[in-house]
Amino acid sequence: MILSSKLIDYREHDKNFWYEELEEWVPKRIYDCHAHMLNNSLIEDSSEHKGVFPDADFRGIQGWQNTVFPDREVNNLILGRPALGTRINEYNDWLFNELKDNNLTKSHRLTTPSDSLKDIEYDIKNKGFQGLKVYRMYSITGDMANCTIDEYLPHEQLELANELGLWVTLHLSREDGCGDEKNLNDLTEFTTKRYPNIKWILAHIARSFTYRPIQRGIETLRNLPNIYYDLSAVTDIRPYITLFNNENHKRIFYGSDAVESVSFHGAYTAYGHAHQQVETDNLPSLTFSHTTNRPILCIYEQLVAMKQASIICELDKNQLEDIFWRNAVREFNVPWN
Repeated sequence: MILSSKLIDYREHDKNFWYEELEEWVPKRIYDCHAHMLNNSLIEDSSEHKGVFPDADFRGIQGWQNTVFPDREVNNLILGRPALGTRINEYNDWLFNELKDNNLTKSHRLTTPSDSLKDIEYDIKNKGFQGLKVYRMYSITGDMANCTIDEYLPHEQLELANELGLWVTLHLSREDGCGDEKNLNDLTEFTTKRYPNIKWILAHIARSFTYRPIQRGIETLRNLPNIYYDLSAVTDIRPYITLFNNENHKRIFYGSDAVESVSFHGAYTAYGHAHQQVETDNLPSLTFSHTTNRPILCIYEQLVAMKQASIICELDKNQLEDIFWRNAVREFNVPWN
């Protein structure tokens, strides 16, 4: 065991895999556009989410990144972390205070449908948030699996975001994510008609943990203005191939989904049109008796899928530098020279 902490169990096999497969491929600079900070003290005791995962403050995030991205300069877009029972205003205050002394870090305000427009506008104007992080678990319908965008980002908040010219990081709901007709119709209406000043980051390759969502959605999405993607937590090579082959690489941001969502050994595995988080440590039937190799961290499964897709799609070094950090620096006006 190389490093074990509350945030990561970094093993010899992880280190070996990095230096065998990733050290020469991952650029020396990374701008992680999908990282979360967690403070359990700001979650109500009655919440099922309290204490499930360890706290991750900004120093914790940096330590984690120093471990999994050795000898890399890393800066971040920190997204508010969804958890039921979070005291939203206190959490966003904590984010602000953690990040206020770092001008290379950007952040998106954790935002729920019940948040007042006054609070949102105040935080945007006074606490450095460049956008909103919304999530389907806060849907007013209570159905996080099948809700529409405006059921967890209501129109009055969309109007404010449009007025202020905000970014929105969106984890799409519904079974087919960006391949869902309702989601595509809404994004078309929002970007081309109702809310032309909002810039959208569609998380997880527009929620394409299997090949089908982005395969169905790419022809529409690639022709919409103000659409961007982060690559966080996707470990299947096929969505990357579709995205890299069909989308302008200038609209793609690297993201990890740090910390806990990619710190397990295993992957987000596709089974036809379904996918599931598979933690190999929790499956005693997986003995790997045929090999001395062992499972690696999910974050490395993501990176090697990206690597293989980039080779197949013939991305060059400059395009990879753009995806890993230059696109974010340009679009977010980060003074990282």
